[in-house]
Amino acid sequence: MHSILLVEDRAGLREAYLSFLRKNAFMVTAVASAEEAERLLNEREFDILLLDYMLPGMNGMEFLQRVKSQEKELIVILMTAFGEVKLAVKAMQSGAFDFLEKPIDLEYLLIVLERAKSIHSQGQRVALQEHVESRKDRSIIGDSAVMKEVLGLVDQVAVSHATCLVLGESGTGKELFARRIHDKSKRMQGPFLAVNCSALPRDLIESELFGYEKGAFTGAHGRKPGLIELADGGTLFLDEIGDMPTDLQPKLLRFIQEGEFRRVGGQKVVKADVRLVCATNRNLAVALREGSFREDLYFRISVFPIELPPLRDRIEDIPLLAQHFVNKAGPASEIPAPVIRLLRSYSWPGNVRELQNIMERAAILSRGRNLKPTDFPTNLTDERVAAAFHIDLSVTYKENFARLSSEMERQMIQLLMRELNGKKSAVAARLGLSSKTLTHKLKIYGITD
Repeated sequence: MHSILLVEDRAGLREAYLSFLRKNAFMVTAVASAEEAERLLNEREFDILLLDYMLPGMNGMEFLQRVKSQEKELIVILMTAFGEVKLAVKAMQSGAFDFLEKPIDLEYLLIVLERAKSIHSQGQRVALQEHVESRKDRSIIGDSAVMKEVLGLVDQVAVSHATCLVLGESGTGKELFARRIHDKSKRMQGPFLAVNCSALPRDLIESELFGYEKGAFTGAHGRKPGLIELADGGTLFLDEIGDMPTDLQPKLLRFIQEGEFRRVGGQKVVKADVRLVCATNRNLAVALREGSFREDLYFRISVFPIELPPLRDRIEDIPLLAQHFVNKAGPASEIPAPVIRLLRSYSWPGNVRELQNIMERAAILSRGRNLKPTDFPTNLTDERVAAAFHIDLSVTYKENFARLSSEMERQMIQLLMRELNGKKSAVAARLGLSSKTLTHKLKIYGITD
């Protein structure tokens, strides 16, 4: 039995968690404040600290930092009702093993606790630190309405066994979302393996996925297990699935349907329990029409499609993301308002990956001082306007034109708000709109002053 110190100030929740955990063979001591918890930690040893954020007196974040400063070998799981990205990232940076959003999914809580038990039982401080560091690197930054909706879908499908198809432009972070699906699933203790189908030569992808037997081809001097075999009990992420060769697609389809395959050059049927998460930035509807992607495979991998928004559709997340990347690149420093306005006015055709690269470059050029617009590439600061639009070939010209017209209007308003320093009356006059109409459009497009 592993001992848990539960810190929850609301009596009803405290009793509910206490009852549930004891029924699942945990030895639990429950208190209502961080001060009480600190006193107990000085008297006794615990394996896991299950800690609420909003507490009377010292809050959960302050207590977490105090516990970690004392170098106690204690696994800390933070619970918060706020669902705030900044808080989650800060918790991981302060050494939390994981964080849970209220209302707590009790089945998922068990998964996290089982993982924590495993690490604690092995006595692997290094493994714990690696887990914390990997979770920090995999944090998905974004507090916009569209991101909350996507994350809600991801967390819903994660607990199922469904095959997922993650759709999105290049640079939107498809692998990050695939990892979140794995981390939130019952397979979280199993392996997570990833392969980019477009990065492998056509004649190698089959042996990489399915493995091969000795003598299967020149150079096959022994048996080699493939990625599917190695991912048994876990998740395999197939990036750019739309580029998979057509002659290999039936073999992948059979594996999805039957859970079995044959290695290249082999006769023996091999079984593997693997969840597939696929991704592509290609329009698979067009690939289906062209005959480069099988319809039956498409329906198998798209049981639960998740479409990631491009960065230009969630500009309210840009300040959070930019600050996160600057902090990773060097000493933390606040990003001044003129730089934020500059970042929000750009269309980001390369999405989050482009933002990350540009912020790291700016952090290096700034040499520790506050960032300035001149630390950024000229394509961000050039007064000439270069608008970026995404054409959807699966819909009609009329539908594309209506959407692009709206996107052009949004970008024009953004650029003018930047050029005229947020003076709404001046922007309205340049656009030929009333102030009331402009205010309405600013709200629709999510553009802040």
